[in-house]
Amino acid sequence: MRLFPILFVFAAAPLAAQDEIVNTLSDDVATLDVTYVTATETPVVIRQAAVQMANTPAITTKTPQIDPIAPPLLPSVDTISGAEIRAYQRYDVGDILRHTAGVSLVQAGQSGGQTSLFIRGTESNHTVVLLNGRRLPPGLAGLYQIEYLDVSTLESVQIARGAVSSLYGSDAIGGAIDLRSTDARFVETNSITSYFEGGSFDTFRNGQRVTLRDGRVGIAIDSSYHSTSNDRPFSDFENGTIRGNIAVDLADGVFFDILGYAQDSNLEVPGSSLNPTFPEMQLNDNRSGLFSPRFTVERDDWDFSVFYSYTTNELTATQDVFLNDNIYDQTGHEAEALFNYHPTDETTYTIGGAYYSNEFTRTPLIPGPFNAPAAFEYAYSSIFAQIDTDLPYDFHLLVSGRYDDQDSFESQGTYTVQLSKEFESTGTMVFGKVSTGYKVPSGQDFIFLAPTVDPTQLEPEESFNSEIGFRQNIFGEQNSVAFTYFKNDIDNLIDVDPFTFTLPTQVDTEIEGIEIEFRSAPSDALDVYLNYTWLDAIIVDGQYFGGFQGGPGDRLPRRPRHALSAGLVVSGDDWKLGAELSGGYSRLDAPGLVLSDYTVARVFGSYQVCKNFELFGRLENVFDTDYETTSGFEAAGIGAFAGARITIGK
Repeated sequence: MRLFPILFVFAAAPLAAQDEIVNTLSDDVATLDVTYVTATETPVVIRQAAVQMANTPAITTKTPQIDPIAPPLLPSVDTISGAEIRAYQRYDVGDILRHTAGVSLVQAGQSGGQTSLFIRGTESNHTVVLLNGRRLPPGLAGLYQIEYLDVSTLESVQIARGAVSSLYGSDAIGGAIDLRSTDARFVETNSITSYFEGGSFDTFRNGQRVTLRDGRVGIAIDSSYHSTSNDRPFSDFENGTIRGNIAVDLADGVFFDILGYAQDSNLEVPGSSLNPTFPEMQLNDNRSGLFSPRFTVERDDWDFSVFYSYTTNELTATQDVFLNDNIYDQTGHEAEALFNYHPTDETTYTIGGAYYSNEFTRTPLIPGPFNAPAAFEYAYSSIFAQIDTDLPYDFHLLVSGRYDDQDSFESQGTYTVQLSKEFESTGTMVFGKVSTGYKVPSGQDFIFLAPTVDPTQLEPEESFNSEIGFRQNIFGEQNSVAFTYFKNDIDNLIDVDPFTFTLPTQVDTEIEGIEIEFRSAPSDALDVYLNYTWLDAIIVDGQYFGGFQGGPGDRLPRRPRHALSAGLVVSGDDWKLGAELSGGYSRLDAPGLVLSDYTVARVFGSYQVCKNFELFGRLENVFDTDYETTSGFEAAGIGAFAGARITIGK
């Protein structure tokens, strides 16, 4: 392991009297549109979070929202604040996504195991993953490995469900996820926060966040470390991450900053318990990184930013049972310039341009006829524009368009049109949205191809998406219900031929679904949420995985027809207790291979010993439910975990 655990140890220091407890339902700064909890935070954390949230661009507009719950943020856009992340004791992105409407996860194993993400039934590589607006390296599978993405020290996480290619280009058919670490440009306080946790399966975690302000220089650094033996044989996992941002105020409203990110992990891979070779002795070592300088100018009626990002992702897979030991490398370059003009508080015009390039290589460690070296690279440039404006009679319009000029694949144009209307007298919002998306092939789609196959002949995947719905407040803004119906048509979905593993297959699909979200905070001491998703994802043409996972008329596998999540938090002056459950029902792993329904529960709680010291603990899978999200990969049984958090700042 090349990134070692860091644990700050220091004496507790007195702080000023604690501010009144923040109810994140009624306080727009603390959270936006998702699970509402009561957060017990020290004043320094509350102040810093307020400043950061006020300057965080919305994932669907790339511009900060003056009113965080304004109409542009439909129910299909969720923001989870740092207060919620800590209150619910969530540590990686998967912990959040499992309790988000319209999202399902499939994990090949437990902590650290390869995780597939299906947003509204789309593929894993149909989602863009960002860190403070910059793309993280997509790697071989086309989706940054979300099992490695720690969220315990973040300011917030934003999730957009549905195509956003008109803002983010290729890969954004299913949506986007933006991890928001502390932006050093807006650091106002000096603070140190550190936590540690231990528990079942030889699990140990720790994390820390440091913010510093010295005149015109702001610094924000956070790191995390996680090690566990998991609840399966030969499944040890170790992962470390560090993120850093340093910013300099060059003049009033003029900034230069550098964002950095590094991740390093080791994972033992036992494979499926159904295999006669289980447990296999495979090893995966993964390293990834990002380096991104940025220049920004902010004025009353306009702002401008330009950044460059260099990303890397290296996976070393060894001890493969078929001797397919390889090093998989991906290198990426991204540059983007963005100009926003705000003639009024109600209207923003946006124009921008971007450039992207990706290079993939496979280097065999054990060369052979079925394990040949491979490489491919491609690039594209983009222009995009957007109008975000209020209309008469409380309508709101968001329109964006984009053109991506590809050097190796078919060039594409995409658009989004979103219209909403608020009825203030009844607390009702109705909305409709249409959008298009596309995706060029991922690394695994072409570096495994037969030498006789030209990768550039693969057609990009294309989608047309629509959604309609409403959000209704019930007895005030503290209670609401949202209903969304969505439909996605995806053509040219790329998969592999299971007979050769070197030839591509492409299928057309139709996906529709319903999302129902309920939020309630009847008092400052109680917060409740409930999400339900119905999904119907059908193959209309072609053979998915060569027919092994479906043909025309069959359901796409690994996407539950029904999904449910719910939770509540009860709070006192110095404590909070909570419980959550989630489940998947009517599940297929392949045609004819039905997985059992499951419902899994967790409980958690914390106690504020003093103003800057907190104890917390939780039970995962409290009923020791035996279930799998994919066949042969059992989920962990009941586990108990406990830890402490300390904060010093002023």
